[in-house]
Amino acid sequence: MPSSVSKDERLTHAEKRRFWIFAGAGFFISPGAWLLQVIVSETVSAQTCDATTTPLRSPGVSHIHAWLYGTSAVALLISVVCAGLATYGFVSLHARQKRNKERGEVGESKEQPPREQEEINRKRFVALCSSLIGCGFVVGLVFTILAEVFLVSCSQWH
Repeated sequence: MPSSVSKDERLTHAEKRRFWIFAGAGFFISPGAWLLQVIVSETVSAQTCDATTTPLRSPGVSHIHAWLYGTSAVALLISVVCAGLATYGFVSLHARQKRNKERGEVGESKEQPPREQEEINRKRFVALCSSLIGCGFVVGLVFTILAEVFLVSCSQWH
């Protein structure tokens, strides 16, 4: 059975690869940046504030805040870029789907959508999830950074 779908409606191999890179950035790299930021911040704080099981009044390293803020800034930058890539992937697939729908409404009856359209729908859903996850971890990083700003290092939690 010949396909009635034009080449313009199909995703090329390069577009599919780009989509998976963008989705992977939102799914894995943005949460990974947050996790590494938390691990590094907690480790640096614990090692500089606790000298051989005796808590110190001030950090043992004079530039602890530079380390914490530097790590947070790099993680936030990485996470924002990854969330932006994931969102771009979603928006581009949404635009592709809209163009395909407009082409389909001009000359075709309301039958089942072609296989290529279903593929775009599935990829669009994955892109939406990736975008939401990436943006959620950007918000998580912002709150983690706010905790660093407002809480004093080497103080007891009460």
